[in-house]
Amino acid sequence: MQKTRKRIFIAAAVAVVILAIAIAQAIHKRGAPAATGTPSSVVEFAPEDLSTVSRRTLSETLPLTGSLRAVTQAAVKSKVAGSALDVMVREGDPVRTGQILAKIDARDYVARAEQSRGQMAAMAGQLDIAKQTLDNNRVLVEKGFISKNAFDTAQSQYEIARANLDAAKAALASSSLSLADTVVRSPLDGQIASRSVEPGEKVAVDTKLFDVVDLRTLELEAPVPVGEIGRVRIGQPVQIAFDGIDAPVQRAITRINPAAQAGSRSIMVYIQVANPAGTLRVGMFGTGTIAIGSRENVLVVPAAAVRSDGTRRSVYAVVGDKLVEQTVQTGVTGEADGGTWTEIAGGPLAFGQRIVKNNLGSLRIGSTVHVVQPAAAPAVAASAAR
Repeated sequence: MQKTRKRIFIAAAVAVVILAIAIAQAIHKRGAPAATGTPSSVVEFAPEDLSTVSRRTLSETLPLTGSLRAVTQAAVKSKVAGSALDVMVREGDPVRTGQILAKIDARDYVARAEQSRGQMAAMAGQLDIAKQTLDNNRVLVEKGFISKNAFDTAQSQYEIARANLDAAKAALASSSLSLADTVVRSPLDGQIASRSVEPGEKVAVDTKLFDVVDLRTLELEAPVPVGEIGRVRIGQPVQIAFDGIDAPVQRAITRINPAAQAGSRSIMVYIQVANPAGTLRVGMFGTGTIAIGSRENVLVVPAAAVRSDGTRRSVYAVVGDKLVEQTVQTGVTGEADGGTWTEIAGGPLAFGQRIVKNNLGSLRIGSTVHVVQPAAAPAVAASAAR
């Protein structure tokens, strides 16, 4: 009986000890964070990831996108009907004013010209006869050998013969012109942009045969929203970049369309572009900006640093060594020193304050900022080793 009580006592004592140990461990775990503190997270940036709030003079710009077209161009059409015998040029060929582009079968027009020439000769003969008759009758009427009515009849026949000769001359001129039109010539200096006829094909009057463009002066046609057209003026500087052309082109607005385009409700503006080397082509797209004003000595940050959430604008900034998100009021966005910057019109940002240069997505606010310096170049390391 005593052994049983002793065993119960020992078991109870062991249970009390185990319970005490468990309570002590729980208290230790609960109190440990309070004693040591939670270590803050660290966000690392390369030096080029950060920038500073600065002051710059911004050039206010308006984006522009359009396509090139030729200032001088012509659609060469057939003036006579017939079969195309010779087609002497193809797309891309340079041509000069008056150069022969094609020939149309002229046999029918040669025959018509000869017929008109014969009719004119006959009318000329009839006019000579009528003139001689009129001269003779004038003498006779003066001597009283014929009546005044006979003389008036001779004079009328002379007038008719002269009118017939004039009509024959006009018919010969028309047939000669049609004969000349069987030779198709270029109306200007330029290049063949399109060819719509092949040898042997029959063409009708007013059929388009070629498109000729002069590439020496082109024109960029670009739409501007109606809401912005009030800020655009003739003569404003424009910078345009074209695909495949290394350097942007500096030009100015030369014309503004007085009417809005149906559907898009935009206004077309035109910028002439000199092209002496012929590197630009009709239909090429250009993108650029119109300089519409400037803002002097304003507080700015890189445009890529501004985050947008609806109407709210913010910037990640470094305060002390911590990362914070600061709400700002923005102004215009423009160009300065080869970059794009956004004006800071209000908010806690101060001149010289460090900010995150690019929109890197959501970052953990309150993180400790650590700037990682780039590793030394291998050549420098090798030199140091020697």
